[in-house]
Amino acid sequence: MSKLSFSRQKIALIFFSIVMLMMSWEGQMVDTAAAAGSQAVNSQIPQESIRLRILANSDGAADQLVKRRVRDAVVEQMNEWVAQLENPQSLEEARRVIREHLPAIEEQVGQTLKQYGKNYNYQVELGTVPFPTKMYGGAVYPAGDYEALRVTLGEGKGKNWWCVLFPPLCFIDAGSGDALAKDAGAVTAVTPATAKASAAGAAGDAVQVEPEETEVRFFLWDMLVKLWNWIVGLFA
Repeated sequence: MSKLSFSRQKIALIFFSIVMLMMSWEGQMVDTAAAAGSQAVNSQIPQESIRLRILANSDGAADQLVKRRVRDAVVEQMNEWVAQLENPQSLEEARRVIREHLPAIEEQVGQTLKQYGKNYNYQVELGTVPFPTKMYGGAVYPAGDYEALRVTLGEGKGKNWWCVLFPPLCFIDAGSGDALAKDAGAVTAVTPATAKASAAGAAGDAVQVEPEETEVRFFLWDMLVKLWNWIVGLFA
């Protein structure tokens, strides 16, 4: 075996050892970053909350308009009821008030549909509702089952609108009837003092967020990859 061949094998062995150490270190760094990210997301979610979700009959302009008008009526009425609670921070009291006023909410929804000439069925219920990953007030809410007041209009196949009903974080612009949107560029904690409304589009609909895979890159790792390619070139 020539000295050149032995030298190449020695270099390759050393490089392989370095790569294995780097992979172990990088894996630990990725796990740490993922854990920190998960903790940051969870800290933005109110521990005790009740959501409001309104599903439109369809994505048609008329059905979406009716959805927003139903939203306006329900949010305005709920804010009045919650403001009258003896303990505004009590989830149990908020839940009790919602249950007691379900007939009134149903009546309000029916009147709104009639006002806009819609005769399809509707359903109002308080329970555990599945949610996809959402953006709300610049904060990320992971997918899961959450307690919510759900209003289904007609077939309920259109774009939905949602907000945090309790604590009362549903603020509606009386002039336009659209949810007031914060700067979508910042991710902040959701609190009554900071949250103004859902991260909404022009139609006031909450934005559904698809989970994105985080890419972690290291300068030293990139340099090792280049070095490996150079060593491979020696054997080519």
